[in-house]
Formats: sequence, structure tokens, C-alpha cells
Amino acid sequence: MLQSSGLARINRTLLFVILISIILYFGREAFVLITFSGLLAMLLAPVSKNLEKRGISRVISSFLSVLIFIAVSGIVVLLLSAQIASIGKELPQIMSRLQDFISDGQSWINNNLGISTEQLKDHTSGALGNAGTFLTGLLKSTISFIGGFILVLVFTFLFLLQRDKYENFVVMLYKEEERQEAKEMIDRISKIAQQYLAGKLVAVVIIAILYIIGFSVIRLNDGLLLASIAAVAAIIPYVGTVIGGLAPIFMAILVGSFNQSVWVIIIILLVNIIDHYLIEPYIVGGSINISPFFAIFILILGGVVWGIPGIILFLPLLGILKIIFENVEGLGPYAYLVGDQRDAENSEKLWARMIGLFSRGRRKK
Repeated sequence: MLQSSGLARINRTLLFVILISIILYFGREAFVLITFSGLLAMLLAPVSKNLEKRGISRVISSFLSVLIFIAVSGIVVLLLSAQIASIGKELPQIMSRLQDFISDGQSWINNNLGISTEQLKDHTSGALGNAGTFLTGLLKSTISFIGGFILVLVFTFLFLLQRDKYENFVVMLYKEEERQEAKEMIDRISKIAQQYLAGKLVAVVIIAILYIIGFSVIRLNDGLLLASIAAVAAIIPYVGTVIGGLAPIFMAILVGSFNQSVWVIIIILLVNIIDHYLIEPYIVGGSINISPFFAIFILILGGVVWGIPGIILFLPLLGILKIIFENVEGLGPYAYLVGDQRDAENSEKLWARMIGLFSRGRRKK
């Protein structure tokens, strides 16, 4: 075990955690970019290492790894853009149905709640008057997102390029006799991050396929785009599939039939059940092995500190922190507290089978 000075050091550590939390809150814009970059670098590290085994230099392999990520992201964006363009052709019909929906809602509110149509129109006109402010904010957010995405790519490239340097820095912080354990801890952290991120990508793909099949069977308009939106929202742990399902339900109500709306709700419920009982525990959850209570708690905390990025990032960060707790003497009880004591062998076996299938495929080639 790595040495610790006991309870006094634990108390100082807790105070340090409080200070770090304050720093993370006020410096969230910079730390979000760095955290995204670090996790992305961990995900792309195996790609870079495989390229280096083929005799490619570290600079070129790091650049190609980032380029592969850009290419995959670009393909996804192009596919979504094509679907969005098709929705543009249906926009007049959507707006007409939306206006009818609003009118019916106003009549129901007037008849059942006693609120006059004129009052509702005043609120509606006020909301429309803020449309210009909304569009301005949307433009600023888009520019900020593009700038942040470019910075993430730059940081990811630098992390990949000098990954040995950062690992050696952490190892050098420990005494000579503890450095082997420190290296093993770093390897475990990298493995956990890679499994979690890869698991999330696999989960998104599976959920997208399930939605595409379901929406195709009921012939929902723009089903591919709606399935993609619902699947991408699954990146947010636990509640992502619920949030993502709102878009297909909304579109089915506006441009679909009543039967389609009912079937969309049924499909979303079925996918949520599959995600909760199969995908999350066997593909994603087992890689970080966090108890459900602390998983939900860290999502709430992440949302308070960093907003949506915190909801996405804090769960894998807690998994990394759990590994550190397990390897520092005196902090083991904290690892036990946040960990999930359920048997994780099923998840590990599933990952081993997946890796084995890819390995056999490579050997056959």
C-alpha cells in the first residue's frame, strides 16, 4: 500500500477537497476543457500506441489519432445535417401543427383553469419578443462550442504526444519502493477511463440501432434523426435516455398519428428498460463499479458545479478517484463507501469476450 500519515492527513485531505471544489466551480470553463481532453486522450491512447507499433512516430500517431476522431465526428455531423435538412422541408407542416396544438392547449386552459385567451396571448407574445435575444445567445453558444472543440483537440494532441511525461511525473511523486504500485495505479485509471468511454460509445450505438429499428417499423417521419438525438442524449448517465426520448415523442405528436405517438412512447420505455437492466450494468456500469446512490449523487453534484459537462464527466472522475482511494493507505474505507459491492464478474466477462472477438478477428486477417 502507498503510505499515508493517518487521520490527520485525511482531515487535511478533506479540507483540500473542499478547496478544490471551490476552484473547480469558479474555474469550470478551463477545467471542463482539460477534463474532456484528458478523457479523450485516454480513449485514443490505444489507437496511438497501435500506430506506433507499426513504426509511426509519436507526433504522427498522435496527430492521426486526433484526425480519426475528427473524421468520425464529421461523418456523424454530416449525417445529422442531412436529416435536419429534410426536416426543413417539413417545417411549414410542423409549424402549422404546432400552432393548432397551441390553440387547442389555450382552449383547454381557458375552459378548465379559467385563464383567458388574451392573457395567454400576452405571455406568448412576450416569449416571441425574446426570440431575438434567444437567437443571439444561440449564436454566441455556437461560437463558444466551436472554439472549445478546437481547444479540446489541441489539448488532446498534446496529452497524447507527451503522455509518458505526465505518467512519469505522477510516479516521481512517490518514493522509490512505491513507484511500481503507482505505475499500476495509473494503468488501472487509464483502463477504467478507456472502458467507460468505450462502453458509453457502444451503448450509444446500441440504443441508436434499437431506436432506428423501432421508428422504422412504425414508419415515423425523420426517424433516423430522432433516433440519433435520443441515442446521443444517452451519454448523460441514467437520465439521458429519458431526456433523449422527449424529442421523438414531441415530433410524433406534432406530425405523426395518435397510434404512432403511442408506439413511440412504448419504444422509448422498452429501450429505457434495456438500457437500465442490460446496457448500463453490463457494458457501462461495471467498468467504474460505483454504487447507484453515489452515481446519482455525483450526477447532481456535477450538474451543480459544471452544468451539463459535469453530469457527463463527474461519474468517470469518481471512478478514477475510487482507484486512488484503493491505493492510498487510510483511504480504503472511502473506496468501499462509493464502490458497488455487487458482483462485477459479468461485466468483466463481457468485456473479455468482446476483446477476444476482436483479437481473433485480427489473427484471422
